[in-house]
Amino acid sequence: MEKTNTPFLIAFDMDGTLLNERKTISFKTKHYLKKLTKQGHKIVLASGRPSRALYKYYYQLKIDTPMICYNGAYYFSPFDKNFKPVAFEFPRKTIIEIIEAIKPYVFNVMCETDNEIWVDKPDSYLDKFFWYKNMTIHYGDLKETLDKDPMTCIVQTPYEYRETKEIEKILEKYPHIAARFWTGSPYFELHYLSTSKASALKAIGDYYHIPKERTIAFGDSTNDIEMFEYAGIAVAMKNAKGGIEKKANYISLKDNDHNGIYHTLKKILK
Repeated sequence: MEKTNTPFLIAFDMDGTLLNERKTISFKTKHYLKKLTKQGHKIVLASGRPSRALYKYYYQLKIDTPMICYNGAYYFSPFDKNFKPVAFEFPRKTIIEIIEAIKPYVFNVMCETDNEIWVDKPDSYLDKFFWYKNMTIHYGDLKETLDKDPMTCIVQTPYEYRETKEIEKILEKYPHIAARFWTGSPYFELHYLSTSKASALKAIGDYYHIPKERTIAFGDSTNDIEMFEYAGIAVAMKNAKGGIEKKANYISLKDNDHNGIYHTLKKILK
């Protein structure tokens, strides 16, 4: 198959975007993305999930590019040793201090590195999303159990009591850290203001010498906004939430359950 002289860097959010409701990549989409890879385009998975939850899809697509995990807090290449991995970690003492300060608004809290998890109490939603399988898990008060600098901190608030302004006010004491609230959910995550899917995508683009003008980003939620603002072409899924379509250049022709990526990307590249 003939390679293109002008490769694109094409990034996909996972849940609600590349994955359908059954958490699979459709046959049509999978086949098309493999074809694009053979042509020389660079396909990148950009997710809020940890790496262990992405490998299955990474191998299915037969790609060898870096993957973006934890919304840009960790990105690395499983195969290319020349690509330098980047991991942002929170100082343990800072996380404990923040958790204690926001305690009136906390129902549950979870932190993790790439191979260990600390969670206040069992949580079936986080268990499913972050895929605890084969991980070392520490249950209990993080003030007592957290003994490493984590890459993530996910907080669950009692949904009816979620007070975003109060939480944001507490975080003002930490100028480099902010809360990213999950659309339609009682969860939020702490993140460094300097980290996002966009900052990771830029680093990957620089590595491949692909400018932002030839970068395409697909997403469906508010954690994709920075990626949309960076990419030359931003595509919000038809099933997108949180008003992110206002930040996009295009809306996908179909939703994630009806080969939205296949139909839309084929039209854009044509």
